Amino acid sequence: MDMTKVFIEDLAVGGGALPVPVDIRSARPGEERPVVVLCPGFLGYKGWGFFPWLSERIAEAGFHAVTMSSSHSGTDQTTGVITRPDEFAAGTIGDEIEDLGRVLDFAASGGFPLRGGGAPGLLGHSRGGAVCIIAAAGRGGVGSLVTWASTAHLDRYTDRRVREWRRTGALVFSDSRSPGPLRLAWSYYEDIEANRALYDVPARAAETTAPLLIVHGERDAAVSVREARALAAADRRAPTLLEILPHCGHRFGACHPMRRPTPQLERAARVSIDWLRRTLTEDAP
Repeated sequence: MDMTKVFIEDLAVGGGALPVPVDIRSARPGEERPVVVLCPGFLGYKGWGFFPWLSERIAEAGFHAVTMSSSHSGTDQTTGVITRPDEFAAGTIGDEIEDLGRVLDFAASGGFPLRGGGAPGLLGHSRGGAVCIIAAAGRGGVGSLVTWASTAHLDRYTDRRVREWRRTGALVFSDSRSPGPLRLAWSYYEDIEANRALYDVPARAAETTAPLLIVHGERDAAVSVREARALAAADRRAPTLLEILPHCGHRFGACHPMRRPTPQLERAARVSIDWLRRTLTEDAP
């Protein structure tokens, strides 16, 4: 199927201090279709690994797929290199929740280049899954939620690391996409401390009225499958499905750049698209 890709570069939505870059893909750009927003996790961006492939799969399934980067990703969206480490350092969970809200507002506005139909769906990977759940609980009106390898706990730091972070003002680490060391400013952790109740992901999952699909790798070493079970155990009124995929970890076998999808990644996409079809529309092909 021929794909039509609409690309909005350095898009600033809702008066934010920094733009939220998005890719918009649709196989039916002239038709009214549900919008599905894809939200990467920590160190992710819209061009990372499986996101372009997954966005195309979702578009081929009859949706308008909107894949976003965080406004504070600090990433050159063409090369994937983190070229603005100061922007990256200044980002917070709160910024990412606001970014997703700005994208959702844009998708529902007259400025959106395609015709969205009905309530939107959200799909988030890793920390992006937690951001999707919190945003959906806070704003309502979301028709479907899908999380891949989502964390249930946003404070993932030992007391010793937090003390050192507070003392130095930055958490320093390395990543292959950055020419030099990366850091997270102390304000990142201050945001978590100030919003512990709001950032209780299982509690927010219990508040959402959107059907929730939780996809998780059995061998995920970054986010234990116990966290997926904690999300699935939330006392929800809406349908919840937990799909644990055997023989794969946090990225479902994908790397960056991704040459071809793994069988586990194909399975994750199939169950997710089936869920989106059943929960967002009855007539998507």
